[in-house]
Amino acid sequence: MDGKIWRILGYGGILLLAVLLVVGFVRYDGTAAEPTPTATPTPLPTVVMSCVQARDTIQQAINDYNAEHQLWPTADGQPGDIEWTKLVPDFMAGIPANDSRCEWQVNSDPEGAVCLQNIC
Repeated sequence: MDGKIWRILGYGGILLLAVLLVVGFVRYDGTAAEPTPTATPTPLPTVVMSCVQARDTIQQAINDYNAEHQLWPTADGQPGDIEWTKLVPDFMAGIPANDSRCEWQVNSDPEGAVCLQNIC
């Protein structure tokens, strides 16, 4: 009887080992574990980064002004520096707070696109 127990335990151990090996192979897909991403500091905002956030709102106001007047909201109606008094209050609630840093322009190429003076 004692020999039968050891034989059963031996077969059970072999069976358990086989199951663990099969499970290990099935779960391993051959790729290495991805490393944990490291935190990267957020860069300080630059003038361009802070100006870009207002671009869509200004572009919409310029487009609306042009659709109504067939001119750009500049001193002479041609591409150039934006005259905010032509946009505020009818097309925009107010002058963008960052205008002194951004120097928004109506671009000539492509015409009507809002851009920053130093990037146009």
